[in-house]
Amino acid sequence: MAAVRDQTVLVTGASHGIGEATARLLARCGAEVLLLARSGERLAEVAAGIRAAGGRASIYRLDLTDPTAVKAVAAQIEAHHPRIDAVISNAGHSIRRPILHSAGKDDLGRLLAVNFSGPAALLLALLPRMVAGGGGVIVSVSSASALPPGLPRWAAYQGSKAGFDLWLGSLGNELRGRGVRVSSVYLPLVRTRMIAPTRAYRFAPALTPLEAAQSVVYPLVNPVRRVAPWWLKGQQVAALLLPNTLDRALGGMEEMERRLTGRRKE
Repeated sequence: MAAVRDQTVLVTGASHGIGEATARLLARCGAEVLLLARSGERLAEVAAGIRAAGGRASIYRLDLTDPTAVKAVAAQIEAHHPRIDAVISNAGHSIRRPILHSAGKDDLGRLLAVNFSGPAALLLALLPRMVAGGGGVIVSVSSASALPPGLPRWAAYQGSKAGFDLWLGSLGNELRGRGVRVSSVYLPLVRTRMIAPTRAYRFAPALTPLEAAQSVVYPLVNPVRRVAPWWLKGQQVAALLLPNTLDRALGGMEEMERRLTGRRKE
């Protein structure tokens, strides 16, 4: 509470799941939250709940895939809020689909817009105000799958998340000494509507949205560059030292899934 009380924190993707839980948690701790998402009606519901509990919330409807809208909303935010102390870049989308089925659906283009170019454009629009105002914190809500190895059927999602993660790290190094620090939060599975379409995840271990939100706000309290599950370092070491073994295992899993899918269709 001491770290965020009376701070202005912007949260993208705040209408559902992790973003909603993060906004509610921050508001309970005394922050003024700016809620951004595509769903205006749902944002209004979240904001009303925060205000009913004594918190402060403002809503801004925004489709991150629309560059013109990103600039317009950033200008509105700057006009109404003299300072942005933190940005939680949470909005994102995932698609699990075989690569040969995704080209005609433009999966890569869609996910790059939602997970990379849109969030980057919003940050670039807000950064001058943050630097001029003395700095702030940028938190990227990333995924453990943004790091190697490459998982079958997740190419567009992993590629877009990994690209934004590297872009943000470069941005953070450039802004060292200028008051703005960045942090990436690599979450494991979280029980939200985003993983619901993947049958294999229905019974897999997963965090609740509140548990995920507690990880997301950790960099606002402690100046860490990275928040991650304990096992993620092991995954990275294995990907570095045993790439062929991992690739064979993942390729075998994909082949097995193709066979099972074919049998179900028969």
